[in-house]
Amino acid sequence: MVDQVAYYNLGSNERLNKSERKELSGVLYNACLMAGTKVNIISAIELMCESLKRIILDGSTEELQLPTILTMEKMEDITE
Repeated sequence: MVDQVAYYNLGSNERLNKSERKELSGVLYNACLMAGTKVNIISAIELMCESLKRIILDGSTEELQLPTILTMEKMEDITE
């Protein structure tokens, strides 16, 4: 997601200004799909780690849950 934001919005600058750094930090609040549910990237990372933990520690046979990235959609008011 960060690469996508940088490529499309920041150009080829070698140094990022304050506004550009702020925009990149906001990527964690972009939307993605996780098991058919729309969540922000932060939540998706947590869900993916929980899935990996179950597979490794519990010997679960589930497939690793991975997010599907949506086109640059901000998630507002997510409390997960």
